[in-house]
Amino acid sequence: MRLWHNPPAMSRTSRLLTAALLLLPTLIYVAAVLFSDSRAVVLWERGTPEPAALAPLLVGLAAWAAIVIFLSRRSVRFTTRRAVAACIGIAFAAGLLLQTAATRVVEPYPLRALLLRQFSDFTGGYWSVGARVTDVPAWIDAFAQQMESYNVHAERHPPGLPLIFHFTRLPFEALPTLAADIAAWARPLACFDDGGTALSNAAIAGGVLGALLETLAAWAILPLLYVFVRRSFSQRIALMAVLLYPFAAGALAWVSQWDRIFGLLAVAALLLTERLLPPRRDSRAFLEAAALGLLLALGVLFSFGNTPLLMICGLYALARLSRRRPAAPFFTLHVTPREVALLLTAAAGFAALWVLLIAGLGFDLPAVYDTAMRFHLELERPFWPFVAWHAWDVFTFTGLPLVGAALLTWRRWPALALAVFGTLATLCLLHVARGETGRVWMFFAPLLVALAAAFLFPDQPDAPPARAHHGAFTRLGVPVVVGALALQSLVQIGWLRVIGYGVDPLTVADAAAPPDLFPTEIRFERNGELRLLGVAMPDQLAPGDYASVDLLWQLDATTPMTTSYKVFVHVADTP
Repeated sequence: MRLWHNPPAMSRTSRLLTAALLLLPTLIYVAAVLFSDSRAVVLWERGTPEPAALAPLLVGLAAWAAIVIFLSRRSVRFTTRRAVAACIGIAFAAGLLLQTAATRVVEPYPLRALLLRQFSDFTGGYWSVGARVTDVPAWIDAFAQQMESYNVHAERHPPGLPLIFHFTRLPFEALPTLAADIAAWARPLACFDDGGTALSNAAIAGGVLGALLETLAAWAILPLLYVFVRRSFSQRIALMAVLLYPFAAGALAWVSQWDRIFGLLAVAALLLTERLLPPRRDSRAFLEAAALGLLLALGVLFSFGNTPLLMICGLYALARLSRRRPAAPFFTLHVTPREVALLLTAAAGFAALWVLLIAGLGFDLPAVYDTAMRFHLELERPFWPFVAWHAWDVFTFTGLPLVGAALLTWRRWPALALAVFGTLATLCLLHVARGETGRVWMFFAPLLVALAAAFLFPDQPDAPPARAHHGAFTRLGVPVVVGALALQSLVQIGWLRVIGYGVDPLTVADAAAPPDLFPTEIRFERNGELRLLGVAMPDQLAPGDYASVDLLWQLDATTPMTTSYKVFVHVADTP
């Protein structure tokens, strides 16, 4: 069932005004990032990139912009499966390359940066918990009592993401030689986890596999995005949605954070929802309804922040059902018994996972939810300013030109427009997110891209003959939007510091002993290979003064430590 509607004719003046409307917010935002210290528009920390580090991203975005503009004028010719697969493959490769260039802005070794954020307690933390799980049923049973002892991320989320690292460890336990080879390179990076160096080779290798899985899953959204848009529109619009997605700053910035893969869940859930409407007569429809419920339950198991996916699918289904009869009012519903049965099947699929966890493994869902939300709600933020900022953060990390086009396309795809903007407005008013909204709700990004593509490419190869004014706006609008996207992503990734990478222990410079170092001869570890060279501290302090005590260590060994130490400094008032 086609959902598109031919848009009204656009005069030359209208085309110019529309293009200016899509470009102006980006120019204002870029200027604010570059030249203003005000927190009214940009709440993230700023930084100044090195020109040499920024150059690959600049070249990559410019090259991808040229490719997208070129393909946008010839995509109507891509009619074979091989040509479609080639376009999706090119976009997949472009996403990986742009992600690497974006990572290199703040970390000269992008692959190690992925692992630093995967192993780090501060920037990731899911591996830190999951790598230590040995008895899954017992861990699930005690999760509610233990989660407050976990790091900053794991203590705020259900157990789904740490479980990934339990299962990525298992294959390497059966391949000890391969695990040892991987761990020999990656183990020094695991020192960012408290005690990570004492973990097995299989656990270290499982973290490496997890980083690769997150990267691949984040870009595996592209073929699903194509299928979803193609089902409702033309092949050309679907291809253009795929080509536009790599411009999203959020898709490039938050590597190894796992929030990027939630967009994959959103598109997959909406695709299953669309396949159920109108209900088919074959029995596979009930299997797909159960799969939809299970997929949504899995998303919530990864993060309570994915609960809005239920609302997105629900609003989309309601809007689609209400427009089944074109002559009926928008909110007139006529639900058949079969549709009710499919809805109940989806609900059963959603409940099945939780029944297994609660009844079978003793999972305390209410306690886990209370703990997670208590940590989130402890972040004090003013209500009304953040009602706007929540949406603004999502919009900026998706791409302001794409969001502008999406806002203009609600009549072309009312079901998706209602699902996206209705859910986002509800979340903003509920004020359940208190920071980093653009990362937590990254699942909005591919849906906004789909809406934007439907607006930018109104001419349909399989529709009535396209009018000249449609093609005229596309020739003007696509370069404007693509150019603005490339500019915004460059500035946003180059000058904003959305999350730290930590310090790379393999490239950190050797420490220099200060002149006031008080030497010591204290050694630790089995063979005394960990040596405290000395202590630097002030000669005297007055009551109420503050000072730092610096400890200078040296490792007299060629391999990393296998034991994690905590150092305590005691101060006495006697000589």
